[in-house]
Amino acid sequence: MNMVCEILEEDERFKNVVKVRVPGIYGRKGNPLPKRMSKLVRPAAVALKKVFMELVKVRGHLYISDMFRSATQQQRAHEDWKSGRKTAYSPPSCHSVHEAARAIDIDAFDTGIGHQRVREILNKHGWVNIVDTLTGAECWHYEFRQKKWQSYKEKHGYAAMAHSMKEEIGNLAGFQIAQAEKKAVRWLQDSLNKILRIRLSVDGIIGEKTRKAVKAFQRKYGLQEDGVAGPITKAKIREILEV
Repeated sequence: MNMVCEILEEDERFKNVVKVRVPGIYGRKGNPLPKRMSKLVRPAAVALKKVFMELVKVRGHLYISDMFRSATQQQRAHEDWKSGRKTAYSPPSCHSVHEAARAIDIDAFDTGIGHQRVREILNKHGWVNIVDTLTGAECWHYEFRQKKWQSYKEKHGYAAMAHSMKEEIGNLAGFQIAQAEKKAVRWLQDSLNKILRIRLSVDGIIGEKTRKAVKAFQRKYGLQEDGVAGPITKAKIREILEV
């Protein structure tokens, strides 16, 4: 397909969400991104259309690898991260902006004009990169936040922002999964605090400090040091707490 973002009809399931057609990476590069992923809130779609128009003028190109995710898809990505099948961190359902139809992942290494120039164009039209680097984990991930959501993130944190964004479009799927996951993470954080005599925030969110604490625990008790609290690590924690 042409290097263009086409805005199609409204998505009947979600508020202010439209279906789009954009060049993807699957099959032959440039084929439309699969329909199940191709959804954005309307302001994000309009902004992405402007990005593509500008890219064409400067002879660049942009291929999308990910956009909207269902609760099931997001939870599957999270489980893959927990098991080690996926190295890049994926949050549980209801903690991802992908579920709010406000995120895209791009092929950052095939743009024709370099990732730096593409990033400048994306930023100009309201698409925010979540890491500063142009290579490495999550350099490809961009979010359409607008000022109100940026302020919300600064006040309440990333996970709360993603959760509220999802509520705004009426995407209520996955909340029970997310709550169960949060409860399990709180148990993990509280347990690590007791065993390692540290002071992790018991907030139910897997962050860098929690991952480092898991590694410290695994190192201390001779387990595989991967920072993932899988069944073996949790069983060891329960064994120690029950003594």
